Amino acid sequence: MEPVVGIGPVSRTTVDAALAVARRTRTPLMLIPSRRQVDAAEFGGGYLGWTTEEFAAYVRARDPHGLTTLCRDHGGPWMHTAEARLADPDEALDSCLRSFTADLDAGFGLLHIDTSEGRPGTGPVSARTAAARLVELYARCHAEATARGREVAYEIGFEPQDVSTNDPDEFKAALRLVLEGVEAAGAPLPRYVVAQTGTKVAELRNVGRFHDPQARSETLRQVSTLAAICHQEGVRLKAHNCDYLTTEETASLLRAGVDAFNVAPEYGVTETRALLRVLEEMELGAAKEDFLRLAHDSGKWRKWMLEATDATDVERAVIAGHYVFGTPEGLRIRDEAARALARRGRPPLETVLREAVSERIEAALHAVAAVPKAAGAVKAPEETGAAGARR
Repeated sequence: MEPVVGIGPVSRTTVDAALAVARRTRTPLMLIPSRRQVDAAEFGGGYLGWTTEEFAAYVRARDPHGLTTLCRDHGGPWMHTAEARLADPDEALDSCLRSFTADLDAGFGLLHIDTSEGRPGTGPVSARTAAARLVELYARCHAEATARGREVAYEIGFEPQDVSTNDPDEFKAALRLVLEGVEAAGAPLPRYVVAQTGTKVAELRNVGRFHDPQARSETLRQVSTLAAICHQEGVRLKAHNCDYLTTEETASLLRAGVDAFNVAPEYGVTETRALLRVLEEMELGAAKEDFLRLAHDSGKWRKWMLEATDATDVERAVIAGHYVFGTPEGLRIRDEAARALARRGRPPLETVLREAVSERIEAALHAVAAVPKAAGAVKAPEETGAAGARR
């Protein structure tokens, strides 16, 4: 059984929750760290406090049955803050290739090559530039994998996530251009292609066109067309930004032809809210205010805001909470909450937080269970080697 749900490891608790759900339900899952969350030691790791090697070792030690596939999410150039100083695109491509190489050495089973971004502050690159860089980077990753005797699957994306859906004709032309380049390089077809599926996260909700009840039917028709284009090319459609959807909404995307989907910031928000509830229940008002201030002052909420936002300071703090869990003050506050729970004979804090996140992960699995697997599901050419690439 191939995994359908990609879990963004926005915190160590989320990693533990994903591993626990996989064990409990015997369901394969994808763990999809971005470069900002986990990266090679050369780049200083990520905000989870793990290097790529350490993250892989942590998961491997707790996943004896190999139920979780380690997948690099958004692994392209300028996707780590350490590359912000690089002005030369060739240097940025060389840099992110070293990150991918660390992924291969750590046993990652899937690499998401996303070349949509330019140097910070310059915005997305043109579609033609993104496609050219993607093909080059894909071929170089394949060469590195081959040199290591590794079979690895690929996911490709060449544009930033948007609120709407792709124009089918434009998407088909862009996809064909990229796949022709991949084939010319002698590399295998990607397993997944990321398309615009009308799902987009902002603030504390999904603001994509799909989430608008008035536009949902038309959006699903468009998604179905995009899925058919992918399947005709022998690849699968991956939806990103599927946070804050109901079980039925997610199931409807799968029925429309989406083969797999990712969820990430929702789990950080879930954990943050659970921590704030504990602080309130334990009457730790000062600690609660300290955490809200810490999260708000981090400024990590800025990238998630709508232009015409009316979010409160508390809501901004909730959005940014998971970015500060691992800071010294964040750890101090969690320790204070843990000691208060222990004094009252309550379950450990990490158990409380893990179960809150696990509940949301299981909701995504319920959506998958609600959709019978299609008899004609696409099998990527490299699928036969995927089992060996797991973990």
